Amino acid sequence: MIIKEIADKSQDKNILQQLLRRPDLIEGTRQKIEKKLKYLNSGTKGENNSAYQLDFYYGASADWIVIHDLRLVFQHQIAQIDHLLINRFLQVFVCESKSVSGEIIINEQGEFSYKYETNTKEVASPLLQNQRHIAVLENIFRSGLITLPKRLGIRLQPSLESLILVTENTKIVRPQNQVAGIERIIKTDQVKAKVEEYTQKLQWLRLCKKISSSTLKNIGQQLCDLHRPAPTTDWYKQFGIYPSDEFKAEATAGTCHASASTKATAEAALAELSHCAGCGRNLTAAEKQFCDHHPMKFNSQAYCYPCQRTVAANETSR
Repeated sequence: MIIKEIADKSQDKNILQQLLRRPDLIEGTRQKIEKKLKYLNSGTKGENNSAYQLDFYYGASADWIVIHDLRLVFQHQIAQIDHLLINRFLQVFVCESKSVSGEIIINEQGEFSYKYETNTKEVASPLLQNQRHIAVLENIFRSGLITLPKRLGIRLQPSLESLILVTENTKIVRPQNQVAGIERIIKTDQVKAKVEEYTQKLQWLRLCKKISSSTLKNIGQQLCDLHRPAPTTDWYKQFGIYPSDEFKAEATAGTCHASASTKATAEAALAELSHCAGCGRNLTAAEKQFCDHHPMKFNSQAYCYPCQRTVAANETSR
């Protein structure tokens, strides 16, 4: 059973793509936005690959529940869990997705680095990262926030397993000596075999710990009730960009006197009445205002952001 679907991150990507279309971006800011967008796309790809494998094998089973993108907050500690897989023996697989273009290298000390072509970057251990997530989840189970079933008057406690799921095209370079937990780093297409391996270890608990499908589903719903979405990122503020050039011009001139409702009405009217002189599509208020503030640059015409860049490039080449 799939209790919670993977989160939709398209809104953040759309905003970043819109920011990249602005003609007034300085190159340094553009590079930062492009880097963030690439990071989001890569992370989404890894999570989607892992989610597909988990949903394919366990999504339709009454013996398992699948929860994606679960953010838990407990006693000022936060666990951002990519995927949870729980079976009727209360075996919980906490899965962390990693999408790396190139290689993941693990040395003899258990230190991690990512390598792409000739560039190598040291990164935090995903094993330790996932252990912190597991610690928060264990504390939640022990706190009583989740109503767990009893056997012979004793409250059952889940057993938690850590898995790091890496995209199939990533090369994993492992050290020759054994590093604790390294066997838990697998490629996404190996997840079913690894889950079965760990499930067999609890064979002796099957009779005394097995719960009903309805109880399992209830536990999943209780966990989702504790989900606390991350605060919405203000990408404009993060990159030091005003939401529209109207605000930017007014802030620079120190003449921002209109109320928010008045500005919203004006922007709506501008968007409805203005069309791009280049491609003919409707203009946003920000696009129209930018051209109005630079009449010489655009020959008193109004253009959309892509066309503004074309016009500006043509002027520069003359």
